[in-house]
Amino acid sequence: MAITHTETITLMEVLTANNDNIVGKVVANIASSDDSNASKYKSEGNDSFLITTSGITTSTAGFVAYEDLTESTVKGWISAGLSTSKVKANNVVKINKLIADDNRTTEDKALPW
Repeated sequence: MAITHTETITLMEVLTANNDNIVGKVVANIASSDDSNASKYKSEGNDSFLITTSGITTSTAGFVAYEDLTESTVKGWISAGLSTSKVKANNVVKINKLIADDNRTTEDKALPW
């Protein structure tokens, strides 16, 4: 049994201080599932990530225009945050609880008195 995570960028916010469309915030949906029964043991949620924009301009080396961004590029910006995401950690806890609930080794029993 292994839990896998799929991250999808669902929203990007740009700075309002100029018209350069510099991304300042990214929201990602993190969908997690266990391969033992992916349709049953799953959880998902959104996590947001602030992008460091101090000193960034359209002439900064490596700058990518908004219309040329790809999901892969944006995920690269937030890769450290994605790997330590609290949503991802919470998804794991929820999935493990679902699995444990289905595999209980004890059961309630009426009291003998």
